[in-house]
Amino acid sequence: MSKRRLKKAILVLGAALLLLAFYGLMGRWLAPVGIRQQLTAGRGCRLCDLTGTDLKGLDLTGADFTGAIFRDADLTGVMLKNAILVNADPRYACFDKAVLDGATWVNGQTCGSSSVGRCLTPDTARLMESGHCPGCNLRAATLDSSALSGAFLESADLTRAALSRANLNQANLMRANLTRAVARKAVFQKSLLNEADLTEADFANADFSGAYLRKSLLTGAVLEHTCLEKADLRQAVLHGANLKGARLAGADLAGANLKMADLTAADLTGANLEQANLIGARLKGANLENAYLAGAVWTNGKKCGRGSIGRCVQ
Repeated sequence: MSKRRLKKAILVLGAALLLLAFYGLMGRWLAPVGIRQQLTAGRGCRLCDLTGTDLKGLDLTGADFTGAIFRDADLTGVMLKNAILVNADPRYACFDKAVLDGATWVNGQTCGSSSVGRCLTPDTARLMESGHCPGCNLRAATLDSSALSGAFLESADLTRAALSRANLNQANLMRANLTRAVARKAVFQKSLLNEADLTEADFANADFSGAYLRKSLLTGAVLEHTCLEKADLRQAVLHGANLKGARLAGADLAGANLKMADLTAADLTGANLEQANLIGARLKGANLENAYLAGAVWTNGKKCGRGSIGRCVQ
């Protein structure tokens, strides 16, 4: 291809990309108007991408939002009576003062009366009243800032649940499913999470000090600046997890899978990393003082020897 043709092709490609970006921004800017038009016409808004959209104060009674994405959307004071939200993604959305009475929630359950700011499904109401809800369907439940200390949630389904700032001290979450849950700044001190599925969950700035996470799945989880001091993470799977600035002093990570994990600036003082897998892990600025590394597989794939304390002796 000649230089002239190559230059022309690059210009055409650049123009196409700019046009796509322009239409994307316009779509976001016009989203609220589009929603009103769709509802007026009685079409609802199935599978809509409403990421970051401001919907404050709208009357969306009976609207169909099946499969819609509400990520970071503002639904403050929205009227959602009898609306359909099955399989929608409400993570990071704000539902403050939103009325959800009679709505069909993400998990297919009906929101009860007095569902203001959160959907009170039968299982959610049971949890809030008794703190005892093993095996319950709490998918996408809005439990931000909830007082759930000592709650019994063994094998409960909390997929995509909102748990930011919730207090779950000494709660029993063994074998629970918290896949893609959002629990920023939540407190899980001394909680039981053995064999729980926490895949791709967001636990930034949460507190798991002294928690039991043996054989838990934390693949791709966000644990940035999270406290895991003296936590039991033996044989846990942390493949690709974000542990930047995490506090892991005294944690037991024996046999844990930390492949491709980001441990930049993490505190691993006195942590037990015996036979842990650290292939491809990032450890820039991490504190490994007195960390036990015997038998661990180092970032380069080589095994650490018996005298590996504070550093990997190969």
